[in-house]
Amino acid sequence: MSVRPVAEPDIPQVAALYWSHMRRRKGSAPPELQLCLQELYFKNPFRDSAVPSLVYQDKSGKIVGFLGVIVRKMSISGQPIRVAFGGNFVVHPEARSGLAAPRLLGTFMAAEYDVVMTDSANEITRKILERLKWCTIPAMNIHWARPLRPAHCGVYAISRAMGPAVSVGIRLAAKPFCSLADSMAARLSISPFRQTKSPLHSAELDLETLLQCLAEFRKGYSLWPEYDIHSLEWLVSFMERRPARGVLRKVAVRDDSQKIVGWYIYYVKPGTVAEVVQVGGEQKLTKDILGHLFCDAWQQGAIALHGVVDIRRLADFSDKGCFFTCRGGWTIARSPKPEVLEAMERGDAFLSRLDGEWALDPGD
Repeated sequence: MSVRPVAEPDIPQVAALYWSHMRRRKGSAPPELQLCLQELYFKNPFRDSAVPSLVYQDKSGKIVGFLGVIVRKMSISGQPIRVAFGGNFVVHPEARSGLAAPRLLGTFMAAEYDVVMTDSANEITRKILERLKWCTIPAMNIHWARPLRPAHCGVYAISRAMGPAVSVGIRLAAKPFCSLADSMAARLSISPFRQTKSPLHSAELDLETLLQCLAEFRKGYSLWPEYDIHSLEWLVSFMERRPARGVLRKVAVRDDSQKIVGWYIYYVKPGTVAEVVQVGGEQKLTKDILGHLFCDAWQQGAIALHGVVDIRRLADFSDKGCFFTCRGGWTIARSPKPEVLEAMERGDAFLSRLDGEWALDPGD
């Protein structure tokens, strides 16, 4: 039994392990998943051979454990660093009482890097990593939600707690009433869900503009991601090909002089909660940018929005009617460089869901 770097011929076994025991799906893993994992771990521009993804083999040579690793380039106070994200950590149930999990984690943490982190840890993983001296980062674990269609949100929340057949029936039966109630909520002047025209203007957010925004609006932060047009193009293309989350919308926001003052990126699927990847721009215009996002998502059919807040903008999100929770995918990190963890903990990191493993979820 041993840990070794993953090789391309391992992908079918890794896909089967992921499909059956992480996604808990029946049957064989679809070919699309194998292609996705192959691209993610062998063809992405962030790949670093010094920090490979890992598999654990049993005595017969069967792969019973996998830990995916993606390396991102970042800077701390202008100095380049390597940040290794560990994710898609899965062990076959028959091997969970053995050495597979601790040896995979031990091998991963023994590699040389400036930071190791995850931004999608569940509660079990969080507790394991904290025992291994990782730090949960409070400032990067504040999730926000903003209802857009309150009646639909209520039915959606209730139906999620029921079986699929009952859930579909409830939604269909309630849809006419919810549509009427939400339409009124969007028009009434006293309603917190009223939709009003934004003073800002939208345009398609192309990659060159996004790259410029990431460089311009990171000023004032100590820690930020580093992209070039090639890596950003690959990343956005990968995200656009994950249909489970919906359509990826990328919007640049301009003022009356056509100056770009902000942007946002989010996944939207009509009738569901839209997942926000990133919101950025001039801090003094945060509430206007959020208002533009809310209106856009409402027009796209979203019933609510959900994301991770930049703690510097917490008050603006609150003023725009957002709710907050620390429940969600946990961001946890470990580093031999105390200045990196300190920057994260004081909210001095220009990081979002775009910059970690959340954006690279293979999905269903």
